[in-house]
Amino acid sequence: MKQRRKSVSPIAGVVAFAFIAIMIFIAVSAVKGVFAILSWLALPLIVLALVFNYNVILDYLNWIWQTGKRDPVKGLMYGLGSAVFYPFVTAYLAVKAFATRKWARDDRQKKKVKGDYIKYEEVEDDFLELPDLNKVKEKQPQKPSGNQYDDMF
Repeated sequence: MKQRRKSVSPIAGVVAFAFIAIMIFIAVSAVKGVFAILSWLALPLIVLALVFNYNVILDYLNWIWQTGKRDPVKGLMYGLGSAVFYPFVTAYLAVKAFATRKWARDDRQKKKVKGDYIKYEEVEDDFLELPDLNKVKEKQPQKPSGNQYDDMF
């Protein structure tokens, strides 16, 4: 029996490598484009975050500060990462400030509809009376069956 050898084109490896290189180029270009757009929008986004909910920014800065106190290396890395990737950080903070503002507004509306809490009232204890568990039920006598099948059980 002869073994058949499949021939693989030497161009196939080059095509695969070129495809991977093109995909990496497209991904890097997309990230650069998003970074450029967010760089232009960083200042308006941080202003919007301050207007919507300034506590989000204060909480983020406090989190970096507290992390730096507990673990200086990690705090430094978070601070440098925030400085290098500031467009993404500002976009994150603006979205978080907008979301928390919306949630707070919804909570305020629910509170207006629902009203404030009422004062505590004493409620009488009304316990449910349950029968004793130890009480044994009397077995009822079974009727004699005329069926042989019932006798098996």
